[in-house]
Amino acid sequence: MERIYWGDYTTNELSEFISSEPVVLLPVGAYEQHGPHLALNTDKLIAEKICEEIVRCSSTPCAMLPAIWVGISEHHMKFAGSLTLRHTTMSAFVFDILDSLARSNVRKVLAVNSHGGNMVAVNEALTKAAVKYGGTFALLTYWNLVTNEIAEFRSSEFGGISHACEMETALQLYLDETNVRLNKIPPANNLKGSGFWSPEMFASNKISMYVPYDQLSEHGHIGDPGKGTKEFGETVFQAVVNKTLKLVEVIHKGGGIYDSYL
Repeated sequence: MERIYWGDYTTNELSEFISSEPVVLLPVGAYEQHGPHLALNTDKLIAEKICEEIVRCSSTPCAMLPAIWVGISEHHMKFAGSLTLRHTTMSAFVFDILDSLARSNVRKVLAVNSHGGNMVAVNEALTKAAVKYGGTFALLTYWNLVTNEIAEFRSSEFGGISHACEMETALQLYLDETNVRLNKIPPANNLKGSGFWSPEMFASNKISMYVPYDQLSEHGHIGDPGKGTKEFGETVFQAVVNKTLKLVEVIHKGGGIYDSYL
């Protein structure tokens, strides 16, 4: 690791750095309501902190771009302060970033996403870049790496981890406790859903569908934030970082992306 942020390099330094075929990390978050107890920057902060720690700890050449701080949050817009992009705007914006990187001969990019609403648009942009330029343009939505750790260490029952929930509250307690209003944590809202669809983050859903959050929650949260602890947050964060470090190494080496590596 030389510098953490892409923007901290000069253009001459980047010319040399790019020759090492670095993996460029793109944090992708959102600015949206997270109940009465978490700040709107929750998703942006989580993605950013993961990427910072990856670059800080990695022996693989890598650097991170500034976080995309606003995402696709239409389903949160009935709650004050939430911001959203259109799908077409988000996809085009991400693609233009990737296209710019590729024109500097960057061919290895990992988007680290922390908001479910972003996945389709960001993946669309990454796919277009890969088709145009080749290389590896990959999307990681961080919680997909920690299903085993969540199953082992969570305190809430099924339905307790979804949005502004046990996991996100725990992560914020670990990463920046000032973003948690401890005296405003709402009661559990564990929506289990059906055999076809559940808002639980680790559900095996058979369908996808759009549901505005004001139809799911009076307070804007789904899950059991009262079960969130700093210790659980640290466990989740470190598991994500450790597995993403390995992923970055695999992407950098190339050719082994299909191997069993986690």
